[in-house]
Amino acid sequence: MLAKTFAGILLGLPLSMAVVSLAIWLWPHSSESVVIPMLMLFFPLWIGVMAATFLFRRGAHAWMWLAAANLAAFAALFLAKHTLPGL
Repeated sequence: MLAKTFAGILLGLPLSMAVVSLAIWLWPHSSESVVIPMLMLFFPLWIGVMAATFLFRRGAHAWMWLAAANLAAFAALFLAKHTLPGL
């Protein structure tokens, strides 16, 4: 139980940051108009990720899946920043 909690807190934060950053970067129109709403979406997203960690059977699975999701989210953000025009 404690492992799932720490996985949600420690790996959910960067995952939520990466997802929100990717959404801002990929926004089709002026991204300045969506920064504040997306930042307001960050906290509920983080809470959702933390709550979803309790659906895993073991804490090790939560750590593994969240680490993979972080890797994928930051890889997508890296690719978007280096291949697509943005801000």
